[in-house]
Amino acid sequence: MPRKAGFIKYCLTLVKTWKRFSGRPRYNGGQPCPLPMTPPIVDFVSTLNEHSPLSDNLPLISRIRDAITEGVYLPGDKLTERQLCEHFAASRPSVREAIRQLAGEGLLDVAPNRGPVIRTIDREQFLELHEVRVALQKLAAASFALRGTPAHMDAFESCIDAFEAALASREVPRIRASKHQLFEAFALGAGNEPLAVFIRQINARLGFLWSSSMNHPKRPAESVDEFRRLLLAIRERDAEAAQAAIVLQNQRARAVGLHAVELLCTAQRSQSAG
Repeated sequence: MPRKAGFIKYCLTLVKTWKRFSGRPRYNGGQPCPLPMTPPIVDFVSTLNEHSPLSDNLPLISRIRDAITEGVYLPGDKLTERQLCEHFAASRPSVREAIRQLAGEGLLDVAPNRGPVIRTIDREQFLELHEVRVALQKLAAASFALRGTPAHMDAFESCIDAFEAALASREVPRIRASKHQLFEAFALGAGNEPLAVFIRQINARLGFLWSSSMNHPKRPAESVDEFRRLLLAIRERDAEAAQAAIVLQNQRARAVGLHAVELLCTAQRSQSAG
């Protein structure tokens, strides 16, 4: 089975297993059984900052993955060990190990005598990855609503505010970075680290699209409104409404992202032909 198909199948298996055994709410007479709250985080903002791509405390693989997520490196870009060593102030053995792991996650293609290349994405791959992301984010939304702490929710709201400000600035790097932090706060709020890991890996494949909404005049405002509706459902402890909100957000983002992928594929074909 190709690596891409294997990764997607593994993610879908994770979703099914998590839904069955994760202690999700059981319904009795139409009423959800409450789940225990996750333990409060002493300093949630510090925890979130530790996941920032600017943090030197992160493992090298996480810092490279974050750079891919934020579009520092785009699909089709060639990387070199020397370039990565200099950019991340890392040793060559550490860079080689990070490359090996990122190739295993499907983020890099490594060909003999050519070095690593950021894996490209086509229409079919985008749709498959998007389907997996929706399933994972639905789980995260329900978990956040049922078990997230007020600190998680406040941090998520702060990230939404920062994302809105970034959209107003129209600065592409700032938009990608702020949306990365927004989804990081969302994943952390779910209180399930394995789930957060898979959301990060999916976002790393699709994060380069996070500024494509700027090409659609109404989309930035819609996007902020969707996240605020999600936050409202989470604060109200309404898992079903939170899931509905994240599905709506993904449905609208899907059309924008698909258009951007098609433009990318057209540009890559033109470049190859030239």
